[in-house]
Amino acid sequence: MEYLYLKKEIEKNSCDFSIFIDALNNTRDDLLNMIIKSNLLGRGGAGFPTGKKWSFVKDKNDVIFICNADEGEPGTFKDRYILENNPDYFLQSILISAYILNSAEIYIYIRGEYLKAITNMKNSMLKNKKYIDILSEKLKKQVEITIVEGAGAYICGDETSLINSIEGKRPNSRIKPPYPADKGLFNNPTIVNNVETIANIPLIIRDKENYLKIGTENSRGTKLISLSGAINKPGVYEIELGKITFRDLIYNLGEGIRNNNKFKFLIPGGISTEILVESELDTIISHDSLKKASSALGSGAVIVADDKVDILDVAINTADFYMHETCGTCFPCKEGNRQIHYLLEKLKEGKGKKEWFEIINDIEKTTTNAARCGLGQSVGKLISSSMKKLAHEYNKYIVG
Repeated sequence: MEYLYLKKEIEKNSCDFSIFIDALNNTRDDLLNMIIKSNLLGRGGAGFPTGKKWSFVKDKNDVIFICNADEGEPGTFKDRYILENNPDYFLQSILISAYILNSAEIYIYIRGEYLKAITNMKNSMLKNKKYIDILSEKLKKQVEITIVEGAGAYICGDETSLINSIEGKRPNSRIKPPYPADKGLFNNPTIVNNVETIANIPLIIRDKENYLKIGTENSRGTKLISLSGAINKPGVYEIELGKITFRDLIYNLGEGIRNNNKFKFLIPGGISTEILVESELDTIISHDSLKKASSALGSGAVIVADDKVDILDVAINTADFYMHETCGTCFPCKEGNRQIHYLLEKLKEGKGKKEWFEIINDIEKTTTNAARCGLGQSVGKLISSSMKKLAHEYNKYIVG
């Protein structure tokens, strides 16, 4: 049974902004302490504690608040679900967050292809302008919300690249420090969060102690899962962190593998995470459990592959994606991705050599250690893990 909590709010298709009004009766410090106490980890991929991030700008002025709705991770569509089905609820979430952060300058960076989501958010802002004005009065400064349409750069999943994009620059990652909380957009202190993370804020404030009973000790709440691939019932599911396994997700919620094919592997959190195979299906879905399994929850994009899928094809597609999406700033990432793609293509042609696996693993380690953003640090995780766990499938392409 899927756990309805955030989904229950989204599927109402409306919002009376009552949580926002109630929130304004609390001090910003009290609300921030609620977020810190909730142990809400970021739902966009990195899993950084939201309250801790917000505390970095607690005493700063002119804080800029950015919502990352670009959702560039392959297999992820949960944020789109929120924006398309209940933009009013999400606007309420934005306003509450902006109040806590004392931020009157807000940007919503939405994937350019999300036409319905963009239209819905614009309409919601017009329809609910009175609540924006209420926040302006509370903060004693005019609140401005700007929607920025992304041009399809995966690198904008890195917050410094996204900041450069909003500034009209090429979306290259920035060297840190300085961190965005100190010098971000237009050199102002800046906080960037993804859609699902922000959408949890009203629930934390409304439910207070009850929220602390959901999830795990290190990560409270629920998680939206984008389930796709060789599955009978793909879609957006909400699960309580730490309560169900990937086997439950696939065979109960997802109703099993399509066409009665055999399960081969799954990608648990987008292509920037390590694969899990049959023997790991009983891994519990939580940040801690996946870390023990040497993988990560990431954005919650679970892609299921059956026995009809060639793992080498998946690896080549992954390498091709990263080769095109790297910003090119870090040489190990730029050249490393090209070399990985080249070697995998040659392997597919039946010209592979056993030592190439060691070379690919060395490149993956180099990019992980040398790249300055999350893209470069995760380019080889899926590929290296698949070469280890499904070595027999790669070995059939080796000729020398």
